[in-house]
Amino acid sequence: MEYEGKLLRVQGDEITFKLDREFDVAEAQRLTTKGVPRAVIYPIDERAMTKAQNGMIHGLFTDFSNHTGWPPDFAKELFKTMFAGHKNIESFSMEHYGISQVFAGEFIEYILDFYFKESIPFKYEKFHLGSDITRILFLYLKHRACFVCGEHHADVAHYEAVGAGRNRKKIDHSQHRFMALCRKHHNEQHTIGIETFMKKHILVPIKLTPEQIKEFKIGV
Repeated sequence: MEYEGKLLRVQGDEITFKLDREFDVAEAQRLTTKGVPRAVIYPIDERAMTKAQNGMIHGLFTDFSNHTGWPPDFAKELFKTMFAGHKNIESFSMEHYGISQVFAGEFIEYILDFYFKESIPFKYEKFHLGSDITRILFLYLKHRACFVCGEHHADVAHYEAVGAGRNRKKIDHSQHRFMALCRKHHNEQHTIGIETFMKKHILVPIKLTPEQIKEFKIGV
């Protein structure tokens, strides 16, 4: 069951909505095992996909076509079907910029993650400008792709200086932020300084949980 509605009132952590139809209390109770129905509320993004996002998505379809020999239209329908299954929705249309900016950003992330996992080469672009920058850069860090140019087998670089002579195996890495940088851009970062480097390339460092640090084998 899914409802849409307009937000009428906000008072701290209590909100009031005017729904698009009568709320089915019995059905809501049937879906819960704890007696009190729970729900997830999220704002609807009414901003249409941007021209840049549309170009990025179709560029990724072309990359798949170049790698596999299948036409871009096949790639488009394939990834739309896969992503719809991932989102547990019927289908969606990209015609006339018919998806939201948030949805388009998630679609870009999904395709990129698939390409990384399947070693499908793609033309590097500023994908983070078409999505949530931290989520896209997290993928790059996870798969060791340079934040700046996309080159693979990049170094994991600390944003906060670790200091010469310190044993990196004994550092609490969860207190640090990270980037993935190829050798060229890692050297540039040290040459021009971290603040100048971050502003030049429009980057943000990524914070990791202890579990992610272990998964990414940082400090081992």
